[in-house]
Amino acid sequence: MGLSFEESLENSPQFRHALGNIERELVQTEGQLDNLLNLFLQREEQFKALQQTNELINKQLEQFMVQSEEPLRTSLKTYTNAMQHWHESGDRHLEQVHMVLVEPLADFMQTDFKKVEIRKQQYHLALIEQQKSCEEYASCKAEDLSRLHATSNNLFNANYNLTRLAARYLLNLKTFFKKKDIFLTSQLSELITTYLTHHQLGSNIAIEVESHRDKLTTALVGAKARVDQEASELREELRKKVARHERIQTMKLLNLQLYDLNLGDEATKTAAKLKEFTNVEEIAPSAPPPQMKGYLWVGEKSPLLGYSWIRYWCFIKDSLLFLQSVEKGEHKVKLSLCQVKSDSLNVNRAFCFTMYTPSKLLILQAESSQEKEAWMMLIHKSIANAISQHTENQFRTTRHNDNKTVSNTKTELMLPLSVLKDLHEIPGNMTCADCVKRKPTWASLNLGVLICIECSGVHRGLGVHFSQVRSLTLDALSDEQLNMLRDVGNETANKVYEFELGEKKKVFENHEARKQFITEKYTELRYINPDYKDIIEQSRCSGSQKTSAAVQKLKNELKEASIEH
Repeated sequence: MGLSFEESLENSPQFRHALGNIERELVQTEGQLDNLLNLFLQREEQFKALQQTNELINKQLEQFMVQSEEPLRTSLKTYTNAMQHWHESGDRHLEQVHMVLVEPLADFMQTDFKKVEIRKQQYHLALIEQQKSCEEYASCKAEDLSRLHATSNNLFNANYNLTRLAARYLLNLKTFFKKKDIFLTSQLSELITTYLTHHQLGSNIAIEVESHRDKLTTALVGAKARVDQEASELREELRKKVARHERIQTMKLLNLQLYDLNLGDEATKTAAKLKEFTNVEEIAPSAPPPQMKGYLWVGEKSPLLGYSWIRYWCFIKDSLLFLQSVEKGEHKVKLSLCQVKSDSLNVNRAFCFTMYTPSKLLILQAESSQEKEAWMMLIHKSIANAISQHTENQFRTTRHNDNKTVSNTKTELMLPLSVLKDLHEIPGNMTCADCVKRKPTWASLNLGVLICIECSGVHRGLGVHFSQVRSLTLDALSDEQLNMLRDVGNETANKVYEFELGEKKKVFENHEARKQFITEKYTELRYINPDYKDIIEQSRCSGSQKTSAAVQKLKNELKEASIEH
């Protein structure tokens, strides 16, 4: 600032012009400092918002950390701890910046600028007053001595006041600009120190994280190899499951074409497609699992609209049939109070069977006859188990020890007791055809034998082309079916199917042993009498239209064998 105090005392036009330039510089400086203050305040708000976002990111990473495995868990923990320290350092840095720059700058604007502004106003008011006094003195007439005296005194006082205020104003300006430079230099020095401290801590954190990164890189090599191996195993497992599912669906389609739709040509194509699959033994028929599940169409009859059909996901658990649908929710049917029959009550749909419940009648529709048979067998077995359990509970409650009474209350027989008694009196029928269990209550209609409930499950798994299973206590049998059972019998049938077995006792340690024996006996014909092997194989290969004739021929042969023996 080149102005001197002598120039302020003279109050020349040059002084006023230079002073105007200084005032414009002052306004510009004020605007710059005010803008700087606003920028720092905006930065504070943005930094706070960034800190909040980083805290949210840290919390989300901590949730991932709980759910993750090594080495990701350790990495996330190291990162989140480092970021937490960095955030805490950022908060302290923000407070220090506010303390060393924002607050002092705001105070500088409020105090020093205000002092200069006050002096400026005082100076310009005095300048106006001096110009007014000067004009009054100049306008006085020479002969008006009293006025000249008065205006001269006013002009003297105005000049004195102006020079005094001009000098003080110039002093304030000189002091302000020097103080501004010293203030900014000092505060920026403290700000740099604050930044250095903040970034030094960040550098230390970075060194720590970098050290962990090197360890993590080494760990990731092995982890990536394991993940790749697991992914490869999962893909292979998925491929096998998909292939197995396709094989199962293809086998279902083949059975449907062979035994339900009688599509010989289509079945031939489907059988050819089956040869493309490997591990065909995986889809060999087996007994339905204890918790068989799948989709069934369920029809409920309405008095006005007839049957309404809904596709339910069905499974049996704890003697309850669960029916689940997205639209209808979940329904439960207590099987101990139900009956199941193979008839469909003239409903014009394939593969239907009927379930009688205490409140309503349901028509259930499977996708094929085999699935229908499997579901009926499983429901029958569940009903029998539920009734048996209910009976045992009643027995314990009443402390009744009469086993005959308990047996008679198990279920309501579809066959008259006399007919069931007659069937048991046929040679060999008091014992299951495949094991040693007494008084079997299930039958294989096409084989003409009586079997127990455990063996009936295995027979169901063989497929209806090998064994057609019915319950003697829950199903209604036709005269033709009863005659087949009367004509053959367990003793006669086993002289054919167990010819090579001899007197070996058939006691099974587990279900797999039972399944293996029954499969060997009826599907592989391992113990068959050679004289009847061709007849049985021909009946299997002749197709669904010739099955009845083949079975009839087999009945006659078995009957003759019975007479011979």
